[in-house]
Amino acid sequence: MRILRGFLMFMGALAVLAIIALVLGYVLALLTPDVRNNIRPVVLSSESVDNYNKKMADMRSQTRGQGTAEITLTMTEEEVNSIIVMAMAEGHIPAKEILVNFNDGYLVLYSAWNFPWFPVKTGIIGSFDVVEKKPEFIVQNFFLGKLPLPSGINNNVQEIVNIMIRTNPMVYNSRYNYKEITISEGKIKLSGSVERFNGGPGASASE
Repeated sequence: MRILRGFLMFMGALAVLAIIALVLGYVLALLTPDVRNNIRPVVLSSESVDNYNKKMADMRSQTRGQGTAEITLTMTEEEVNSIIVMAMAEGHIPAKEILVNFNDGYLVLYSAWNFPWFPVKTGIIGSFDVVEKKPEFIVQNFFLGKLPLPSGINNNVQEIVNIMIRTNPMVYNSRYNYKEITISEGKIKLSGSVERFNGGPGASASE
C-alpha cells in the first residue's frame, strides 16, 4: 500500500495549497473548476481493487532473487479509481469525490475536499517523465475552484508533487530504474528494471 500512501501524501499537499486560497479568494475557490466537465465516468468494483492489490504484490515479489529483473506495471482507470474510493470510504482521504482519467499522454485529476470549513475543489492536468531513471511529475495546469492563479503556481505544485513522489519508498526506490512511464487511454504503464535482493517472504522493496 506504499503507492497509495504516497498518493495520499500528494493529496495532502494539494490540500495545503488549498489553504492558500483563503487569502486569495474564498468564494471562487469553492466553485467547481471547469476541468471537472472533462472527466469521464469510471466503473468502480471490488474486482478492480483486488486486481490492484495483486499487481502490487506481484511488483514486490519481483524484488526477490538474484541479479536484475525487468519489470512492467500497468494500472487501469478502474483500478486506480476503485482503490481511491475504498480509501475515502475508510476515512483515509478527507474528500467526498476524487476522479482520475488517463488520456493519451496525460492524466486529469479532480478532487472535491470534504473540509467543513473549506470544501474546496481542485483539478490538475499533468504527465510523467523519467529523469535519471526516476519518475518525475510534470504539471501542465492546476485549478483551484474558479480562482485565477498566479503564473508560477504550476511550478510550485509540481515541486510539491515531486517531493511527495521522492518520499514514497515503493515508487522512488534506489532499486528501481525506470525506463518509461506511459499514459494512454484508460491506463498508465511503468516499465524498467529492479536490482533484486535476497529476502524472505516478509521482505519488501524498501528494504
